[in-house]
Amino acid sequence: MPAPHRRLDPSVPRERFALELQDLHRMAGKPPQQALAAAMHCSPATVSAILNGHRFPSWEQTRAFVQACNGEESEWRRKWVQADREITGAPPRGELAVPESGVLRPAWYLDNEQFYRNAAERVGTARSRILVTYIRRHPPEHYTSEAAARYFAAVLDWARCPGARSVRRIIGVSNREMRKWTERHYEETKDIRNYDARVINWELRADGLNMALFDDSTVFLAFSGVASQELSGFRVDSPEFLRYFVGYFDQLWACGVPLETYVSGRSDER
Repeated sequence: MPAPHRRLDPSVPRERFALELQDLHRMAGKPPQQALAAAMHCSPATVSAILNGHRFPSWEQTRAFVQACNGEESEWRRKWVQADREITGAPPRGELAVPESGVLRPAWYLDNEQFYRNAAERVGTARSRILVTYIRRHPPEHYTSEAAARYFAAVLDWARCPGARSVRRIIGVSNREMRKWTERHYEETKDIRNYDARVINWELRADGLNMALFDDSTVFLAFSGVASQELSGFRVDSPEFLRYFVGYFDQLWACGVPLETYVSGRSDER
């Protein structure tokens, strides 16, 4: 026999919040957890853990859940903030509290495999826009992680799908190996209508801070190590956080040369 569901304790903030979410879920006609997971950009197992009081959701996850269940966002924002304060504790007097709209809960990725696996999964749920940078000393095929290969392929496959979607990529070129790669990359992508790339000259002998920005909500930031295969990073789901990086991306984009123009210029040099 399956074990009975554990009775949640409303005196425990995380479990009280789960009970309230269960009530909203019931009133909405119990939308399938698969549909909720898609809206929340997480797995069905995570939805189950949240509803059963094992995991306290981020505000972004809560808001997506509430929207999917036709709840009142402002009411649930108040409930979430109250539960979050009870769980984490209010900041001591004299310390600066983070504004409620600025609460961030990063997901940390400790290695190449973790980062690219999760980034590739997020590509699959993107709706309309992906902004990415590639400012590294070596082209993508240099890196041995299978997850990295899947991620780079997933971005182009997503761009190939018809519809109102857009991928913009900024490529930083600092050496001959990367210059040769831009030529191969142009041939691979020149017929993808939903894909645009620009090239900037990167004069440092170090990788840049790389980012992948999804729709209006998600930021992935990647940090390279000294060894070429080292990479770690994190993800934040926050429209407010994302806006800062979109602004920075747009500055870099304005400095770039269209990939076709860059490659043609290199052909003329030869």
